[in-house]
Amino acid sequence: MSTRSLLPLLTLAFASTLPAEEVKLTGANGRSVEFAGIWEARPEGLVVVTSAESAPVIVTWDKFDLAKLKTEQPALDAARQRAVFLRSAQPVNLGLFAEILTATQVGSEIRRVLDVPTTVKVPVAFRTTTETTVQAQLVTTYPTVWDGLQLPPFSGINQRSKTETETRQITPDELTTTPRRVLQQFSRTDGVLASDRRALFELNKMNPKLLEEAAQGLERIRSSLPPKQFLANDPTLQTLSQRLTEAIATIRDLPSGQTVNRAQQDRIRDFLTLADHPILR
Repeated sequence: MSTRSLLPLLTLAFASTLPAEEVKLTGANGRSVEFAGIWEARPEGLVVVTSAESAPVIVTWDKFDLAKLKTEQPALDAARQRAVFLRSAQPVNLGLFAEILTATQVGSEIRRVLDVPTTVKVPVAFRTTTETTVQAQLVTTYPTVWDGLQLPPFSGINQRSKTETETRQITPDELTTTPRRVLQQFSRTDGVLASDRRALFELNKMNPKLLEEAAQGLERIRSSLPPKQFLANDPTLQTLSQRLTEAIATIRDLPSGQTVNRAQQDRIRDFLTLADHPILR
């Protein structure tokens, strides 16, 4: 990790945050040491900064009084034990890092935004049915010719028809859905009726908060992303901010139109895939 390259990014990331409470730990020499922020626990030690302007450094575990760490900072000691046992970095996020998300936390927050259940009003739709019923009856007729003279009787059929028309509402007043389900429907390209697509747009027009609140949630996540240098050198992680920006813009464009184009559908599918990417779990 290059400390020189991290310094300007850390200053920018912390410039807009409220003053954070420093983290006090006891050193191996018995003295109290204050850190402005602790980013993560690694098998070899803690990644810390002493101020918003300082570069992050690794302080090895032998520099701390581990017995006091266990009693004074049990959560931090638990992260240390996981890091040593699993031989991998464990998020801590204390002090200046309290509002900054790790990659795993980013994935968890995105899924929470997508899967929050919301009750929405449903556009009214009616179905009209017309039914005709026929009733038939066999009757015998005795025709009279003149002065009581009758012809042989014959049988005939009398029938009556009755037509009834009924109109019923076929949609519920409300339903519970999630932003993920709505976005999945928008991203479908095959087997979607034009009437179903129109109904989806109508649903969003009647409930503008449904996708807007999801977009706002993604904005909060984007503002809490760590500097790229704190993320693994993986294309998925290095492009998180850009992909969230594209997803936010696409989500906000959906309710304003009557059609969804292929480029929008591709971006929606890419975003839903990103939300469940193994690297964010």
